Amino acid sequence: MNTPQAGVYPFFSQDHRDCDVAWSALEEAASNDQLAETRKLWEQYRTRMERHFHMEEEVLFPAFEAATGMRGGPTEVMRIEHGQMRSLLAQIGEHVESGDLGGVLDHGDTLMMLIAQHNAKEENMLYPMADNALHAGWEAVAVQLQAYVDGSR
Repeated sequence: MNTPQAGVYPFFSQDHRDCDVAWSALEEAASNDQLAETRKLWEQYRTRMERHFHMEEEVLFPAFEAATGMRGGPTEVMRIEHGQMRSLLAQIGEHVESGDLGGVLDHGDTLMMLIAQHNAKEENMLYPMADNALHAGWEAVAVQLQAYVDGSR
């Protein structure tokens, strides 16, 4: 499992990759009409995505904003996009619940496009900025993130 000791960019970029891998497994199960497996993998994916959002919204973004004094900038855009992704996740969850695997895949395609654009913004702009701003304070941020990784948050 990813640990937060490496820095903002490596930690969160790896978490993006881990989420992508989890989606790929879910998508494969849904494509093969494996409803029970899709439901199991959906819960894992949804939980992983929510954990990622919470680590950013509750730890990274506030730390970045405090270190830079930036408010209403890149972190606000990321929060708005998290809301859009949560809306799609809710729609996918409804399809999973009803057993509509076609709907899971259709809305999943839309979600994956949004995630790709979102992740590119974070990885090319926000995370490098955050690494610079939080370099001296990374250890304190890492301790907070570890609680999410360990499941105690």
